[in-house]
Amino acid sequence: MPVSGRELATLDFGNLIGGPLNAVVEAQAKSAITTANFIKEVAFDKEGKVVNVDFKYSRKNDDGKDQEFTLTVPFLTMIPIPYISVKSAIVEFNAKITSTTESKSESNFNTENTLSVSSGWFVSAKLQSKVSYQKSSSATDKEERTYDMHVKVEAENADMPAGTERILTILEQSISERKGKTFKGSIVIATGTGTALTLSDNPDKLDPTAINGSTFTLTGKQYKISACTKDATTGKISITVDTAITLAKDTSVLLDDAA
Repeated sequence: MPVSGRELATLDFGNLIGGPLNAVVEAQAKSAITTANFIKEVAFDKEGKVVNVDFKYSRKNDDGKDQEFTLTVPFLTMIPIPYISVKSAIVEFNAKITSTTESKSESNFNTENTLSVSSGWFVSAKLQSKVSYQKSSSATDKEERTYDMHVKVEAENADMPAGTERILTILEQSISERKGKTFKGSIVIATGTGTALTLSDNPDKLDPTAINGSTFTLTGKQYKISACTKDATTGKISITVDTAITLAKDTSVLLDDAA
């Protein structure tokens, strides 16, 4: 029995070929979501602020003295960001249908003859003949179906999106180095109100860079010295804190991160 085109027409090529392609698209979407979640969890805290890493080390300052420095680096700039994309997807499907018809025929022909003759005054003859014929035939149909599918997917590291590259550029520009404090101990802040305050005295001849960027805690609240200048005539140091503060009298505070 020959194979007709209807055999192939019954195959669901939509699912056979479309299924693997849909799986590739879904894998690409999951890869993008995974990358977005990675950046969100690694680069930013719960408040949406950039996560930084501080590295402390010692080296010579401008005066040739050993001084502690702190390098602040955004964490995202230190690690590779996973960007995986599907480079190519090849779907190969083979359908093989083999139909075979086998036929077998046998025949048998037999003849049997008998002749008898007698002589005398009268001649007689007798002829007897037997014929037999047998024929047998058989036919067998055999059909085989073979289906093969091969799906080949190649993935590669994709180029970083322009938006992410821009973010990394901005974060790299925020990498900063600041000097550590060489001052050890407490400072005395004179009476004052607001964010601009003055140290009551400067017995140790402090360098403004020694306390600039330091923090101190007063009545359970932390304040940061965001700016620090020194009067060339009096030698007194004026500081600016990040939050307004009111002092009734000279107050001695210990720098939180003093060595």
